[in-house]
This record gives sequence, structure tokens and C-alpha cells, in this order.
Amino acid sequence: MRDYSPLRERATKSETVLMKSATINELLDELDALRAAAAPAKMKRNDYPPAFDEVWQAYPTRPGDSKRAAHKAWATRIKNGATADEMLAGTRAYAAYVEATRVEPRFILQAATFFGPTERYACDWTVPEQQSKPAAGGSWWLSEMTMEAKGLEVGVRSIPGEQRATFEARIRAAIDNGGKPPVPPRLAQIVVPPPAAPAPEQPPETPRRAGRPEGLQQMLRDLGRAA
Repeated sequence: MRDYSPLRERATKSETVLMKSATINELLDELDALRAAAAPAKMKRNDYPPAFDEVWQAYPTRPGDSKRAAHKAWATRIKNGATADEMLAGTRAYAAYVEATRVEPRFILQAATFFGPTERYACDWTVPEQQSKPAAGGSWWLSEMTMEAKGLEVGVRSIPGEQRATFEARIRAAIDNGGKPPVPPRLAQIVVPPPAAPAPEQPPETPRRAGRPEGLQQMLRDLGRAA
């Protein structure tokens, strides 16, 4: 770089300094070079750091996942103090968990969420050990994703609008039933008796013939004695 100390000295002594055009061009060229060196290199549309490409290759595939959004979240975590190595380790652990628990692709976390502010890459993604009964196979009730995966494993699907506790209870019932949904109980049938037959009509009673009054009978007896 050219020594401009004589020019600086002249500028301090006089308000106006005469310079040759060649000197001015040299000065401008050096300024342009300094600006270019200080400006950050622009990233091309598909140009990502090798560390992120390694993480992206290790992340389980989810349909429609955005690599650009994932890189933005990943870069933000790096800026906030996270390291590429710890996020790569978390990614590999999650990929092993997804494969071991047979999580459907649509239930895989979006990469931008995985590397987002909640730092899901730092969670414990230890693969649960296989037990004799499905009931002991990991903490499947901790998240909606793992509940969905466990439900599909035992043949129980979530119902739109169903409360989480109800869905969990149905999964546990299937687990207790040996890994398949229990047979729903048969509803008691209500038997309605047929209407009773109408009672037979009774014939009308024949009116009794009125007997003779007691006084008339006594009168007839008295007349008979007199005769």
C-alpha cells in the first residue's frame, strides 16, 4: 500500500491540496479494494456451508421440508452460541430415533423447528429398548408425534377433535390388550314388548225384573185368607 503520510501532512497545513489525477486514481483503487475485502461474501441461492450440508444430509426426510428455512434456523443457533458439532450429534440421534420408532414421514419434525428456538436437537432422543410388552417401550405419551406413532403401532388412530387424554387412554387399552385394539363392548339391546291385546267386551247385563213390593204381597195374602 502506498505511503500517504506526506499527503496527510500537506492536508493538515492547507485547506486545499493539489493532487495529480494518477494519485487520485490510485487512492480510489485502494479504497475499493479495502471495501471489497471488508464486505461479507454473498451466499448464492444454493450455496450452503459444508457443516450445514452435512447436517442436512443426516436429517430424516420429511416431504416438503425447506432447506432454506432450516439453514436460517441453523445459522441463528450458531450465531447464538451453539456449535455445528452438537447440532449434528442431535440430528443423528433424532434420525436414529425416527428409524427405530418407525415414525411416519409426515410426523417428522420440520428441520426449521428442530433447529429453532426450542432447540429440539438438544433433547434426549435415546432409542427406547425393546421390552417384552409394548407398554414398556419408551415414553410415547410425551408428545403428540410419539403418541401418533405408538397409536399406529397398536392399530389406534386419532379422531379429529379428540382430547389427548382420551386418545392416550385408547392407546393404553390397546397395549394392555396385547398390542391390538380391544373389541368394543356390545351395547345392551332394549326389547320393547308388543302392545297388550284389548280386553274382550262384556255383553250387556239383562235388566232384572222388578219384584213385587212387600206391601202388595201382604195384601194379596190377606185377601186369600178372607176368601
